[in-house]
Amino acid sequence: MTLRQRVAVVLFVFPVLTLLAAMLYGLESAVYVARSERVIGTVVERYEWPGETIFDRGTVNYEPVFTYEIDGVPRRASVGSAHASFDIGVGETAAIRAIPASRGNVRLDTWQGLWFMPVILGLISLVGWSVAGLLWLVTDRIFFRKDTT
Repeated sequence: MTLRQRVAVVLFVFPVLTLLAAMLYGLESAVYVARSERVIGTVVERYEWPGETIFDRGTVNYEPVFTYEIDGVPRRASVGSAHASFDIGVGETAAIRAIPASRGNVRLDTWQGLWFMPVILGLISLVGWSVAGLLWLVTDRIFFRKDTT
């Protein structure tokens, strides 16, 4: 492998991997929507804690626990993650998506509950492609173009 090819691999590996991750998360969300049912859940418990990352410091994250019914069978499940937008009080209802044959976590039937991760990874990939493209143009022009005059 030539030096030019190695530089291209190094520059473009991050954007390619984040694009693949965005596509896989998007596919997983689409499959979840196709397999799940939209039901109304009632919040029976709510966990909350302060944000600890650079993205959510100063905010409170909420994780609601829902009771709901599918095919007449009562169930209880959490959303499995916490976010400041999941602020639903105990006793309130919300639209959720649950897989009928699964007792696992449910997801809020909202943009944040279903599509947040694929979109964010896609945006990170877009920024990565832009930076890698600019760096490639600069390194290609400086190091790999031979002067033809």
